[in-house]
Amino acid sequence: MAMNYKFKNKKRLATTACQLSAVLLLMLSASCKKDLSSTNTTDELSGLSGINKKSLTLASTGTAVDITSNLPKGYVKDGSVDYTTYLQKAINANSNILFPAFPILINGNGLKIGSNKTITFPEGSQLIMMPNNLTNYSVLTLLNADNVTLNNPVVIGDRDGHLDSLGQWGQGISVRGSSNITINNANVSKCWGDGIYLSAYHGVNNRNITLISPYCTQNRRNGMSITNAIGLDVETPYAGYSNGASPFCGIDIEAETSADELQNIVINNAKTEHNPGPGIQMGFRSILGGSNKTIGITLNNPMDKSSTIGLKATCTLTRRKGSEIVAGNININNPYWRKNSNTPIATNLLMNTIRVNIVNPTVQDISGNQLSDSTALSIFTYKTHINREANYSITF
Repeated sequence: MAMNYKFKNKKRLATTACQLSAVLLLMLSASCKKDLSSTNTTDELSGLSGINKKSLTLASTGTAVDITSNLPKGYVKDGSVDYTTYLQKAINANSNILFPAFPILINGNGLKIGSNKTITFPEGSQLIMMPNNLTNYSVLTLLNADNVTLNNPVVIGDRDGHLDSLGQWGQGISVRGSSNITINNANVSKCWGDGIYLSAYHGVNNRNITLISPYCTQNRRNGMSITNAIGLDVETPYAGYSNGASPFCGIDIEAETSADELQNIVINNAKTEHNPGPGIQMGFRSILGGSNKTIGITLNNPMDKSSTIGLKATCTLTRRKGSEIVAGNININNPYWRKNSNTPIATNLLMNTIRVNIVNPTVQDISGNQLSDSTALSIFTYKTHINREANYSITF
């Protein structure tokens, strides 16, 4: 096992530049978010979600086309009627779009968003997936799309009314093989699979993806799944209460095939909680089997409360076909792991070319008592939590 650690004088209450940036972002969004210590589920969800997702001030929609005018005469505003076809035609025909300010039912085909689109969802807008028996769907799909901005989408999946028990791939927002994508203030809940899903498409990687304040809750599989990205910036995400289908993660960063890339991924100020699996999980088994791969993942100020595991990272060798390696750094700065019923951190990294750097961790036990640095260190070095082969450092 390659491991080193050192203790530094800590000023836990000092305001770092990163924390100051987070405060400014929250001020701009005018959302009042509670600390994760709340014990009331409803309070936690409303406080941390920014349920009032329209509070984020965005650039003027300018000459946006209000596609309410594309709906049929006598349209209803209660989300009980399927208007997918009408909406899709309007999306195809326009580049700057304002959605109706009321709930709309979307069928299993979902809505496809092409290149060079700016779509704004005003207060009151909701896209509600019609109950179906599909193993795989996406309410909003960006497929081989370039230069797209989505502002304030609210997506509600069909997990409460799904018409079958099979599958786990009903997504809220799917970004596949796309570039220069910005999604502001997405609120995605109750999907049959993942809230937000990022993947390659026919060998085309996602590039330059930005997610600002995504909020994912009560999705059946993961809050967010990141299987492919070269250049991904995620700011102040929330991912909680994922349950129903393994791996039950808040945020899952995990390649699907040896062609995938996981490079230059930065997640700032993530809040995860009450996930039966890890708050944040990273898996590199499936990226083996082809050429050598380089990964790069940075987590700044991640906070998890009451997920089974705060953070999990694995790279087993079952998909390895030769001597190919996965190399790179996983940087975890100022993590705060609270009340994890199993352990704050778990690794099974069988490739020591992957380096894990943990800086300034804070750990609470299951009762909420903050552990001393020396006690926390014993958890990090205990062989059943961090495997002997892992290459990692810890700085307190």
